[in-house]
Amino acid sequence: MDLVDLAWTTRYPLTTDAEPEATMRFHDGTVTATAITDRARDVLIQHGFTPTKATREYTLPAELGESDALGAVVCAESHLYTLGASVRVGLGIPTLQDIPPAPSRRPATPATPSPDQAHRRSR
Repeated sequence: MDLVDLAWTTRYPLTTDAEPEATMRFHDGTVTATAITDRARDVLIQHGFTPTKATREYTLPAELGESDALGAVVCAESHLYTLGASVRVGLGIPTLQDIPPAPSRRPATPATPSPDQAHRRSR
C-alpha cells in the first residue's frame, strides 16, 4: 500500500497530551479506528467504518481494496479536520521510538603488540 500521500497530508497537533477524538490505524492489512466523541463516530460511519463489538471501536470492511481503504481514511481524516476534531492516523510504520536501543558494547581494547612487532616498529 502506498501511504506517501497520506503521510504528507496527516495533520498533527502542535503539542498536546490530549487523546485525539479519532484515531485510525493501518495494521497487517486492516484499518481500525477509535472514536471518543459522537461526532467522530458519525464521521467514521459516514466514510464506511463499521462498529465492532468493542465500545467506540470501528473497522473498514475486509473486502475493501487497498485503494478504497486508503481513500476512506483520507476522506474521514479530512472531514474530521474540517470539523475541528483532533485526529491521529497511525500508518503502521515503526518510528524511532518503536525501535529498541541496541545493547551497549564494551569498547574493544587494542591488543598489545607482540615483542616481535614492537621491535620491527623501532627500526
